[in-house]
Amino acid sequence: MTEYSCWANEAWINFIERVGPADEFLVKRMSHILLGEDAWFRRMAGVGLDPNVWSVLTFDQMRERLAQHCDVYESLLRSDLSRIVDYTRFTGEKYRSPISDILVHLSHHGAHHRAQMATHISAQGVAPINTDFIQFCLIKHL
Repeated sequence: MTEYSCWANEAWINFIERVGPADEFLVKRMSHILLGEDAWFRRMAGVGLDPNVWSVLTFDQMRERLAQHCDVYESLLRSDLSRIVDYTRFTGEKYRSPISDILVHLSHHGAHHRAQMATHISAQGVAPINTDFIQFCLIKHL
């Protein structure tokens, strides 16, 4: 799922830059996916985080973050996925979750916002790219 997330995020960054670089909805959602991942990675590392996960990144910043995130995912997959992380949500609520649950959350979070972007661009009469998980599997096995 982490490899899928990296693939789908890269595809959407490229697509947005090509068809809608000035579309605030698209750029803000793509930035949010990456900034949300940042927040969770920082929680897992036990360091402070920036609560502004709705900032807008440039395309260069998106690509830089994506590359870093793919490396972090690889590192996490080699770690103890059952390790429990104590964290505070932006609402102030305190929780505990294993890294495995956080990784599943990140995959679903990204898919949710990519679906919002697909709906948004479709409403403008532009065909969205296909970043369904099964499409990733088909491409990966070709």
